[in-house]
Amino acid sequence: MHLFKTHPAWLLILLLIVSPARLSAAPTLPDIGDAAAGVATPTEEKRVGESVMRNIQRSGRIINDPLIDSYLNHLGYRLIAAGDSDMTDFHFFLIDAPDINAFALPGGYIGIHYGLILSTRTESELASVMAHEIAHVTQRHHARAYDFGSGSSLPVLAALIAAIVLGGQSGEMGEAAIASITAGSIQSRINFTRANEKEADHHGIELLARAGFDPNSMASFFEQMHKANRLYGPQGPEFLRTHPVTDTRIADARDRARQYSSELTEQAETFHLMRNRIKVLTSQQPAELRNQFADNLQSGRYLNQTAERYGYVLSLMETGDYPRAKAVLDKLLDEQPQRIAFLLARAQLAFARDEIDAALTHYRAALKLYPQNPALTLGYVESLLDAEQPGTAREVLRDFLREPDRKPRFYQLLAEAEEKLGNPARAQIALGEYYYRTGLSHQAITQFNLALKNDALDFYDASRAEARLQELKNEIAALENRP
Repeated sequence: MHLFKTHPAWLLILLLIVSPARLSAAPTLPDIGDAAAGVATPTEEKRVGESVMRNIQRSGRIINDPLIDSYLNHLGYRLIAAGDSDMTDFHFFLIDAPDINAFALPGGYIGIHYGLILSTRTESELASVMAHEIAHVTQRHHARAYDFGSGSSLPVLAALIAAIVLGGQSGEMGEAAIASITAGSIQSRINFTRANEKEADHHGIELLARAGFDPNSMASFFEQMHKANRLYGPQGPEFLRTHPVTDTRIADARDRARQYSSELTEQAETFHLMRNRIKVLTSQQPAELRNQFADNLQSGRYLNQTAERYGYVLSLMETGDYPRAKAVLDKLLDEQPQRIAFLLARAQLAFARDEIDAALTHYRAALKLYPQNPALTLGYVESLLDAEQPGTAREVLRDFLREPDRKPRFYQLLAEAEEKLGNPARAQIALGEYYYRTGLSHQAITQFNLALKNDALDFYDASRAEARLQELKNEIAALENRP
């Protein structure tokens, strides 16, 4: 897809991205196929992608729900496993935005707006969009889209990409990016072509078929968006401004899909569960949503009955109707006693009813079935801290955080546990990791420096903190292209 939205203000910014010397020679963006253009290496793409992710985290526009994250990454990796690309390191995340859109960042980071998931009717339709974005990455369409030359400032480039991806809604981030651009501090090439989009469609449809999804779903979703665009005009889906869809493109996708078998039955109950979970998490009117779930169940207007009942449970919890929520949830658990979503809801419901011991018991039982599950671990640790059991919370977190790429929230909870246990230096180290993962690298360094000034820090922890501090300093220096 086109990473940058076609908004007049951002079009002006794109012109400013090109250096003054190039503007005087030719006021257009360089051709993507220019042999002289600098091509980013996979390592450079990864560094920029990681930095963009931290900027997006800092903006607060990511919905950090471990249950949904697990689902999206499971779905994404099912597609990736069906391909033959050497690029297999991907991260899928949910953006807190109601518009219908998705985007791929350098280095394999793929963001999906929650509005897109709510607009899809089947898991195959969602998978079709994800497959398209995966193809942009595996076909390395980003590699020639950006100039990561020696004169570039990667932090500013990362901030710019994040600001534009989020629609310029992060004012501080956008202003900083614009100020740096006008100073001529970076160069960038953005020229995703129709050929890129066609190639991503073709590879995406192949991934769909090989992963066991309906290869016709991409054309079906395009057609759905195309109809919406004709109906609403300029107010149509954002997806169409970043993925221009024509009758020819739809026909091409259908022709491509005919090359593959599509004899399958769409089930994917987890898709419908997560879709209704997103509805509840993002609803501004929980009481109305609760009534809607109830009406749908009574009239039979739903895509999946179990998912509709699950959405009803969550909306009942959200509006404080705990007795009715328990009655519906108990029936779901009778039918599917090992479904993670239901086990999590049972523990959360017990905690909401001030049944603390029961909640902790439910979490421990669920974690025996699913050790290290992020959603269950998060709920368990939060409950332990609320129950004034920071020692147990710390031990659970220390074990959980041995694995890399954990979400920032877990480090924030570790800092809280250490603080409650009277270990301010260890709390500062954990808080430093939290700041780093939320795009606040300099604040992270401050926390590590404060921790190292505390004489109570033992030799082992001090050594680790010093090593980590040096890593952060080296990374910032590399990003800013300082020797």
